[in-house]
Amino acid sequence: MELKTQNHPEKSLETEAVIVFNELLKNPAIVEALNLLDSLPKNLKYHDKGHTLDVMKETILFALADELDRKTIELQTIAAAWHDVGYLKEYNNNEPIAVEMFQKSKAFQTLSTEEKAEIIANILDTQIIMKDDKLFLLKQRSKLGYILDGDVSSFGREDFFEKRMEIAEELGLDLSNVEIKKKFYASGINLLRNHEWKTESAKKLRQAQKEINLRKLEEEYAKLLK
Repeated sequence: MELKTQNHPEKSLETEAVIVFNELLKNPAIVEALNLLDSLPKNLKYHDKGHTLDVMKETILFALADELDRKTIELQTIAAAWHDVGYLKEYNNNEPIAVEMFQKSKAFQTLSTEEKAEIIANILDTQIIMKDDKLFLLKQRSKLGYILDGDVSSFGREDFFEKRMEIAEELGLDLSNVEIKKKFYASGINLLRNHEWKTESAKKLRQAQKEINLRKLEEEYAKLLK
């Protein structure tokens, strides 16, 4: 899907997103976070630095599609850069730890009270919880929700199943075990069924493929039950 941007109609949305992404890589608050991510544990096959860069790119893409102003895009991208730094210290409590690390950062000191609050809300938005053996994204705290959509953008992309395998490897799941594989597929189905995009751009750009991915998941799960 090729969309043109309002400011640069000759450029595709994707091209504009790459330009903005490369420019924001020079932002000191983002540089600080990305430098920290160089020390992530090597066993993180999904939640590595590449994932954070992907979330940043998708956040920018969605924000540009909805024609957000440059300052807002910058703040959303800063949040995306910081959202997984908590994995440096703990796997299961990443988001609150990421907030603590952000609050102790140099970046934190340069922002207004309102900007700090929105970035923290964005980081906490990405937390997933288990309830009744089902995975859920917590209630949205941030005003906009772009990082929330950026973090799970692969739900609506063709690399969804590739990313799922990375998660399985990260969790140390033996998918040759049928019962483990059943639970893994069931959790994925529940997550997609309970998920809703928070931004109009994500709905436009990712919903159709998400529905395809869900159908494939359901088909594969049905085969496992036979």
